[in-house]
Amino acid sequence: MEIQNIHLLLVEDNPRYLESLIKWLNRFGYQNIETATNVQEATEKLQNPFDVIIADMRMEADDSGFVILDQVQSLNLSSVVIILTANDTVIDCRNAFKKGAWDYISKSMEGNPFEIVDQSIKEAITYFNRWGNVQNDQWIEENLQQLEQDYWGQYIAVINKTVIEIADSEETLKQKIEERKLRRFLTTICKIGAEKSALDLIKEGESSTLEYKSTLQWDVNKNCENKNLRFSVLKTIVAFLNSEGGTLLIGVENNDNIFGLEKDILLFSQPKQNIDYFEQTLINLIKSNIGINLTQNIYIRFETVEEKQICIIDVKPSKKKAFLKENQELKFYIRAGNTSQALNIPDIYDYF
Repeated sequence: MEIQNIHLLLVEDNPRYLESLIKWLNRFGYQNIETATNVQEATEKLQNPFDVIIADMRMEADDSGFVILDQVQSLNLSSVVIILTANDTVIDCRNAFKKGAWDYISKSMEGNPFEIVDQSIKEAITYFNRWGNVQNDQWIEENLQQLEQDYWGQYIAVINKTVIEIADSEETLKQKIEERKLRRFLTTICKIGAEKSALDLIKEGESSTLEYKSTLQWDVNKNCENKNLRFSVLKTIVAFLNSEGGTLLIGVENNDNIFGLEKDILLFSQPKQNIDYFEQTLINLIKSNIGINLTQNIYIRFETVEEKQICIIDVKPSKKKAFLKENQELKFYIRAGNTSQALNIPDIYDYF
């Protein structure tokens, strides 16, 4: 981050000292500087984003600097806070760091304190540009299962280990952050449940979390429609819901050959011979035979491989167990290796 792009808020009630601080910071190259002379004014200013806040410890109250720190925490801001005080004490210094201050600088220290402030700002920016998002990254990794449950397929923005915005695309998310006037400093943006391309999935080969189906309802061997094949697709989805989740590819044969969706689509009447109707058919099958409440765990997308379209179904695990309604019976499936295995009642009991 360039010096001239750093947004500073100076909270200081001594007019002469504030004037000197501004002059020195301007001399160092800082151009975006706003000021406040008390906590109330500073709180109002905090509705706008700042990269660095330099707060006096002693203003109208003895712990004014701590109030600013508390405000930054309660508003979940990503700002760096530097405490600047003429009444420095060991206890205040300790409490400042416990509350998350980046630095604690005495106005009466030897040398030029303004140069120390400049150095502290630069060190903070350098550090957080390199390491600032590590805590967010660790938090995302530690809470990935819950995040996948809540935000699968979406982009999330995380500040201070908290999801502050979500969107379906990265562009939309960045726009939301701009609209809220949140600076991108210390903000982590990532996609939950990152989608792999069809080619990358095929390279991995079938496993407990990946399965291929040649078609939805076209019988490759008999060269005709076979609606019973739909349940082969549905039972895999149910098994993924009841296990660790996974991805199902429709239009790919077991030998990795790309069969495509053309035969399935041609089974529909005109003018329904298209991808949209294929997707709608699949969604209706899931709603009717698995349940509408579980559709939020299932994400359908399409890709073209070798000039043929294939369907990719990403399934995230469900907290609520899923059953498949098949021939007027409810069946329970789980993944066993690279297959979907039905369980009988004693096995279901043991499984739960």
